[in-house]
Amino acid sequence: MTCLDPLTPDEFTNWYRHLGRLRLFWSKPLVELFHLYRFVEGCVIKVRWASERPRLEEAYIAILKKMRKLDFLTQLRGTKILITPAEVERELYQQRGSLYIYSTTRPCATGIYLEGAVEGHPEPTPDHVVLASGKEDFKYLVYLNKWNFNIDYIWLASPEFSDKAIESAICEARRLGSRYATLALGDESPKIYYKPDYFYNVFKLAF
Repeated sequence: MTCLDPLTPDEFTNWYRHLGRLRLFWSKPLVELFHLYRFVEGCVIKVRWASERPRLEEAYIAILKKMRKLDFLTQLRGTKILITPAEVERELYQQRGSLYIYSTTRPCATGIYLEGAVEGHPEPTPDHVVLASGKEDFKYLVYLNKWNFNIDYIWLASPEFSDKAIESAICEARRLGSRYATLALGDESPKIYYKPDYFYNVFKLAF
């Protein structure tokens, strides 16, 4: 029972679990995930994140395809995350991120595979496929998570190279058997101009 198109319930759970390694404000190391309820506009999910505190951190994720009044969330205690393609009034949220989802059926252009770290960039893990525009003088650099097909790291020499960077991830996700590739971002993230098949704003609500 998830309502984040185009992911199935199992795809969403796997995707979100592996997304926790990024420690975005809306996705942290996952301990438990519960589907609470569904309604016409969307659904609500409860998660428990690992925390440095003695107790787990609880959060509620509301996924809304269409906006509705958010008063139904006020009774829930804990962090409240809203995922929706709609806009939200500024006074209602503390932080803002975004989620891009790309179908692997769309045209794409393959990148060059790299092994190991690139000087000046984060160390990739064994779970990453590292893709670049070339062996040197990079125009883009991408780390694709091979378990949930999210672009865990993206670097662009210029915003104009976002198309090729995303396309290289799409091609690799397709090769690995996925129906989609995603790019989940927190508040301080590069602007992506390559139009996705699905786009969601992500808000940490202020109440």
